[in-house]
Amino acid sequence: MDKKSADEFIFAKLSGKLRKSFTGERTKLLFEPKNLSELWTLLFNTPAPLVPETMLAQKIEAQAYNNFFSDYTDFVSLYDKPSPVIIDLLCEYEVENLKLVLAALCNEEQKMPPIADLRGFTQCNFSNWPDIEKITQNTQFEWLNSVPDIHHINQIDFKLDIQVIKHLWKSLEHESGEIKAVLEDLFYTEFIIKNVVWMLRLKLFYKMDNNQIADKLIYVTSRADEKDPVAGPVIHLLNLPLDEYDAWSHWKYHDLLNPFEPGVPWKINPLWIEKKNRVKLTHKAISYFHQYPMSVCTLVTWNKIKDYELSCIRAAVERIRLNIEPSEAMKTVGIPQDGGANGKNY
Repeated sequence: MDKKSADEFIFAKLSGKLRKSFTGERTKLLFEPKNLSELWTLLFNTPAPLVPETMLAQKIEAQAYNNFFSDYTDFVSLYDKPSPVIIDLLCEYEVENLKLVLAALCNEEQKMPPIADLRGFTQCNFSNWPDIEKITQNTQFEWLNSVPDIHHINQIDFKLDIQVIKHLWKSLEHESGEIKAVLEDLFYTEFIIKNVVWMLRLKLFYKMDNNQIADKLIYVTSRADEKDPVAGPVIHLLNLPLDEYDAWSHWKYHDLLNPFEPGVPWKINPLWIEKKNRVKLTHKAISYFHQYPMSVCTLVTWNKIKDYELSCIRAAVERIRLNIEPSEAMKTVGIPQDGGANGKNY
């Protein structure tokens, strides 16, 4: 289809899917089923397969992801010439596939691990397992042509992450005007908060110094320095005390901070920031979905909305498996107790 026809068709279809998705107030429905069979039926409107609970848990997550990939790739396929950003979003999942395969090879596993089916939108040829050189040949990842030592796997994973993030950021250059500003806002916020959360974890749990932390931040230019759009703002936070609320109260994203009570000791909580931002980002994506219809924003925001929904499905599965109270399970994905993913309160 031409762009206009595809934009109109996709927006109409996804508007209907959004109403049925487990977002907003409907998010809480995921945490009502008493067993995995009920959760399967809620999600897929079919009787659950007659398999052991452990296997059913895996099947629920796999089916949810497969449905998302099927929908997303089907819609991308409608365009005669899809926007680079909606193609590059799939690179995030391809990198995750590559990490799984690489980990399996490092551990000398004989069988290729299950990976996401990107239905023709993958660069890597995973049918060439276990030959990593042939898997990545003629792709942007062809530098990865041998199995690294298992002790270096984290560095390789980080290099892959940086590569896809920089590529995604660069793809925004193909957009213009309000649409470009909206997409930059979504990705900028996502990358900044990822960096902040990672920086805080490295400080709090690994006791790393500022120089060590700066080397581990994601970036979208040539290096993680003060000039980088997503590393720079975090580098400026490195010297803030982690136990002084006033020092953080003027931060641009101070609304993500864990609550402060006068007279009660306070320490910044990266997990709280991460969970609250996940809800806030989803709320923003839902808002942009409606504000900028029939544009590239439709599939980009749908991707972000579904990403959060999939994390909630995973939490709902774990709640049943581990017999956790629904309210406690909802907290793990930042669901407000007085509203769903588009609620305004945490």
